[in-house]
Amino acid sequence: MMNDLTKDQPAGSDWEGFLRAHSALGLPEINLTELKPGDRLVVETLHTRYGFEWQEGGSIRLTTNRSDRPHGVVRIQGCTFGKSSSIKPGMLFCGGNLEYVSENGRMRHLTTAIRSLVLLRRSS
Repeated sequence: MMNDLTKDQPAGSDWEGFLRAHSALGLPEINLTELKPGDRLVVETLHTRYGFEWQEGGSIRLTTNRSDRPHGVVRIQGCTFGKSSSIKPGMLFCGGNLEYVSENGRMRHLTTAIRSLVLLRRSS
């Protein structure tokens, strides 16, 4: 039942409902804690293709198809939900915005929505 406090709120203001609806879509999702050295993850957004390669020691090396984006060692924070600052740490999913840091954590980067995720596992 809707009360007077919620009936005039815009659609999507119910955070729990938004998360349920997002999960129900069954969009591809990557748990970053499961990736091992040699694994590669290609993330495509509206304007950029990001290539992440997991290194020995836990570092992640980034390359992109654009010269105006950072390259080198980065740390992936996770995905934010739309225009929200709420983040799902350690996870990437289509429709979310990739958040990562470069320059030893001094520069924070937030992408446009992820359009595709391709995981390439290192062969054993």
